Amino acid sequence: MVKGGRSIVQEQLVFSREEKEKLEQLRLTFGGKGEHTAQQLLDSEQLKALLERLVSEGHFPSVIVAGSQFMKRYGFMTLAPILYAFTMWDKPILAGPDELEVAMNTQAAVMQVTIPNSLKRSAKERADIRAELANKLINENLAPFVETMVKATKLSAAILWENAAIYLFWVYETLIPSEGNAEQVSRAKEDFHYLLKEFNCTSFTCGANPFMPYYSEKIERDDGPIRFRRTCCLYDQISEGGTCCKTCPKAR
Repeated sequence: MVKGGRSIVQEQLVFSREEKEKLEQLRLTFGGKGEHTAQQLLDSEQLKALLERLVSEGHFPSVIVAGSQFMKRYGFMTLAPILYAFTMWDKPILAGPDELEVAMNTQAAVMQVTIPNSLKRSAKERADIRAELANKLINENLAPFVETMVKATKLSAAILWENAAIYLFWVYETLIPSEGNAEQVSRAKEDFHYLLKEFNCTSFTCGANPFMPYYSEKIERDDGPIRFRRTCCLYDQISEGGTCCKTCPKAR
């Protein structure tokens, strides 16, 4: 295990049963067979066909709404488990689109990501591994997915990136601080800073950093501090009674 700047020397990633159970809670499983590879979802025609199927099955009223909600789920099940594993346990899941598979239960519009049983560990320094992980996760996976979703649905890239950003914020501001020890919380602050302030995205759909534009100050409310979104995720079009998310800009 890495301590500070020391190298990771193990060649194989090994997850305990408890760790696998935690990742499954975050919608990531090992060794299963998904309906689509992440690479296939980078084809706009295939992605649009999948969204149209979800609409025809009655899960969403339109392809645009389906696309926004699909992005929220895809953003969660890639960012949350992969960043959690790296920050909490120093176990980097270096998986690009070819290694990720998406399992769908269209009856309930439930999704999960599957990765191979066998993953290699890098022998690089932790900071270099973090940069490699961020590049694979964001530049090779999320950014091309956003580009494809924009092409398939004509959705605003800002909506899609914020749909992912909210889960990055949740992992580092809520989940890890509530579950981690002092060392893990300290690592979380370092990794969060890197992803917000140092990481550079190569996609034309965002600026240098895809998350920073949405990292605004929280506003104190009676039920606690809230960071309002800059964009609406269109959840009100599928919720009972047209209710908005509590962080929706419409709710301010």
